[in-house]
Amino acid sequence: MNRLRKSATIGSLVAAAALALAGTSAAQAAGTSPDAPWCTGDDLLIAAHDMRPTSSPNKGHVISFTAAEGVTCTIGGSLSNVRFLDAEGRDMNVPLTGGQGEYTEATVSGYSSAVVYIGSPKKSSSVTPAFIQFDLPGQGSLGDRIVTAWPSWIGVPVQIGNIGWPVG
Repeated sequence: MNRLRKSATIGSLVAAAALALAGTSAAQAAGTSPDAPWCTGDDLLIAAHDMRPTSSPNKGHVISFTAAEGVTCTIGGSLSNVRFLDAEGRDMNVPLTGGQGEYTEATVSGYSSAVVYIGSPKKSSSVTPAFIQFDLPGQGSLGDRIVTAWPSWIGVPVQIGNIGWPVG
């Protein structure tokens, strides 16, 4: 299992996450609450992190979406208008791939969070952004614009998955 885990690429991690999230309607209903309002930027604590290093040819990052204290809300879909920014806030024009996979929703609260997995090739040209900027998904429109610190270098192009439950 360790060898299999180490050899998995971030692309397959993103694909596995999408397959895991693509379960039946009953499984999706178990992860969402019809009474939970749609998440806004004020409802969430959002942070980007490096994933544990592996022997994979890709470097992994994860953006976590944790509910603020006392909040329960629903989020789903994909991030829009993703940009990596330098320390002065300028767009670094990093090429992106991915998005528009299986649509899923997750209800986040004090006990559960949602994530977006991001992968980039280790053996490619790389950049070191200071921030990532994106628009949260809204209901029928774009949600709030978010800017959060980015933890380390990335290779190009960058593959971005959809919002979903953490894998494993």
